[in-house]
Amino acid sequence: MTTPVIPLTDSIAILPIVGTMDTYRAKRIQQRALDFVSKTKVNHFVIDLSGVDYMDTFVIKHLGNIISGLKLLGCDAILTGMKVEVVHTMVDLGISLKHVATKRNLKQAFEEYVLENEGFE
Repeated sequence: MTTPVIPLTDSIAILPIVGTMDTYRAKRIQQRALDFVSKTKVNHFVIDLSGVDYMDTFVIKHLGNIISGLKLLGCDAILTGMKVEVVHTMVDLGISLKHVATKRNLKQAFEEYVLENEGFE
């Protein structure tokens, strides 16, 4: 299953993830996300997890690696749509979200990052 990266503006892109995430898919998403950010130089990268059915502990750890990679490229990661089961697992694993903003849903991220930062208000 492919996961498209959708550029919203020159500085903001969204990666909507739908379905089940396994380690193989997480690695492919990491490659796609980091390559996209490297080529386009976007400043904000929204990872929308609202369509994710299930994520095991290894995949959640890998998500942390993707976020760290984005930060190393100078891009701010924004997580949206995290389900409570994923949050519980992250808390249990002690995964830190120091390098990422979290928003309840895609609409909230859109309002804050696109409308305010791109001058649409």
